[in-house]
Amino acid sequence: MLRSRPVRRVLVGLAALALVAFAGWFAVGAVAADRLTVPERHLDATVTPAGFGTTYADVAFTAADGVELAAWHLPVVGSDAGVVLVHGRDSSRTREFGGRFPEIAAILQANGYHVVLLDLRGHGASADARYTFGRAERLDVQAAVGFLVDQGVPVGNVGVLGVSMGAASATGAVADDPRVGALWADAGYAEIASIIEAEWPSASGLPTVFWHAARLAHRVRFGFDLAASRPVDELPLVAPRPIQLVHGTGDLLIPYDHALRLRAAEPSAALWTLDGVAHAKAYEAEPREYARRVVEFFDAALRTQVAALR
Repeated sequence: MLRSRPVRRVLVGLAALALVAFAGWFAVGAVAADRLTVPERHLDATVTPAGFGTTYADVAFTAADGVELAAWHLPVVGSDAGVVLVHGRDSSRTREFGGRFPEIAAILQANGYHVVLLDLRGHGASADARYTFGRAERLDVQAAVGFLVDQGVPVGNVGVLGVSMGAASATGAVADDPRVGALWADAGYAEIASIIEAEWPSASGLPTVFWHAARLAHRVRFGFDLAASRPVDELPLVAPRPIQLVHGTGDLLIPYDHALRLRAAEPSAALWTLDGVAHAKAYEAEPREYARRVVEFFDAALRTQVAALR
């Protein structure tokens, strides 16, 4: 009995050390998760659709979970079709495509489409929120779709174009929303977990082991897994509605393999590959071809009468 007391003390001591180590690991992860899920705001007041020779209005609407969203509406009187444009993480309606997101909106408007350029939650001029890699942001996209339907665009005649995290948000939104008739997904990921793991050391300055702590801490605090965003599982739910994937082989953030995985998950999706083009740089690399393909895709996909308005 006497000899067992030292053993018990050692075991208790080891258990205490393990508990302290776990608490420290969890605490570091919690701080990292808290810091790294706050979007950067980039809103350039000098960039508007007016700079691309078109008319627009500042509008606002509310996502289903109550987040207030800012957007631009480029109207077309008598049009029976519309497109929602969705930027990526740490970007905005003024920053995406190197500041030329309003340009592609103006092109779509000139071809007979209502257009909404949206600032996702926590970005641009929209209300504060953390990013969730598409889980909550899809509600923002669906709110923009609802805005266009309220403007008189028929159900099924709304298309969505998303870039990077905006592509993941758009994919989830379209998968869940039968009001949308077509999806254009530019530089999107198949799943976010491998992207976060690859970027974690440089983004956080911490070893990968703390990514697992951040993931657990985020789940405890906010009730969902940071790595739960998997457009590869949702893309088949978009079909048989038309899908266009766009990806550059020079993308170092979201490797081209993600586009191949998305295409394999839904073989009906078309894939436009741009050799050597970096992440989300397709429009900057091939603006005329990009614009031509976007207009032709939505014309064919939405089966509208917009040609009569040109």
